[in-house]
Amino acid sequence: MSFIHVQFAPGFGYEDVVLLAMDTPGVKVVLKALKDALQGGQARFECDGVVQEFRIQAGAADIELSDDLVVWQLDCARAVEVEEYLASFRESDRPGHQYVDIHSPTETLVLSHDEYTRQYFEQLPGELRYAKPGESSV
Repeated sequence: MSFIHVQFAPGFGYEDVVLLAMDTPGVKVVLKALKDALQGGQARFECDGVVQEFRIQAGAADIELSDDLVVWQLDCARAVEVEEYLASFRESDRPGHQYVDIHSPTETLVLSHDEYTRQYFEQLPGELRYAKPGESSV
């Protein structure tokens, strides 16, 4: 079973970020959806009750977060950048992460491979687990 988790992460390191955490099977699922979106303009999948919807849109680099839907609006260049990072994760047997510049809800997307687990997110205090963009950082 794939692990894919997306959340707003206030004060991650020194800034607020959107964190996309995945295990190796999760990387494959996200990579396939992103490739499908690059070919057809959009794609979607569901994992753990959350729908991930990818849309290719000129000039976009935005992620809309809600409890059961994440909408990824990316231009082609940004989507290809993410695709390349995901492909490198798939080819590696080591944990790692990459940073991608985005427009909203923060300026940074962190792509993380095998660095976080479902249990890690379940044990976070509520103010971090359920943080929303625009709320004060912890």
